[in-house]
Amino acid sequence: MTTSSNWQRKLLLVFRSEKRLNAGKIIKNYDGKSFDEMKATIITESMCDIEALTDERKSKDLENHLNNLKYQSLGESELCFYHNTLIILMRRKYKIDKTFSEFERLWEAESDYLLKHLSLRWIVSACDTFIDHSNNTLRAAILMNVITLMNTLRTYETKNFLQLPINTEHTSLLAEKIELLYASDLPLYDGLTYFRVGGDDSLRNMRKRYKTFYKTDRLATTILLTVFEKIQHHNTAFNALRSLHKDDWSKWWDE
Repeated sequence: MTTSSNWQRKLLLVFRSEKRLNAGKIIKNYDGKSFDEMKATIITESMCDIEALTDERKSKDLENHLNNLKYQSLGESELCFYHNTLIILMRRKYKIDKTFSEFERLWEAESDYLLKHLSLRWIVSACDTFIDHSNNTLRAAILMNVITLMNTLRTYETKNFLQLPINTEHTSLLAEKIELLYASDLPLYDGLTYFRVGGDDSLRNMRKRYKTFYKTDRLATTILLTVFEKIQHHNTAFNALRSLHKDDWSKWWDE
């Protein structure tokens, strides 16, 4: 008889395979295309499957997810979309070593172009990718500053969004704002969003990446994590969002 753990492993494999389905076909579309060709090609509506667009925040189906992303990229170059596609493929565990090698090649060749044309959202995602997959520990440590800066900014912008004038009847309005932040990714600027209170995993992922530096410098990493933990328990924006958080899996503090 198949044990429950075996069934869980099988379901996980099925889920992962569905998330990567047709990845090879997607990446093959770029075979033989130079970076200059992709820079010269602008994403238009005719390149999207309009009928297949979905309102889902994240689609399990890779082709649908990339179709949504392409529609969001109207007016941008194919090179930017190619960059973002590589990140999506790595997030879905598709041939990580080979895909990351192409990602590094793209950045080495086109860093000026990418920094000029990518939104902050995708520059931050690129930093996450380097941190997660690069063997260059110094580069990863430097890029963690970008992640910390952006997550701190988003956290404080979210706290400011929730604040209301003292002399107003604001209880219902505050509840309405909190509900908006629970329900969706509200746009902030340059592709960034407010912190999605209740379930956002950005700070959890940041703390997880901090911990990878234990193997490089245990003392420095211990100091970093201790300071990060302390600011969760004072009157800070991090503490304010912690009080609204619901998802136990994505919490970013110690009990």
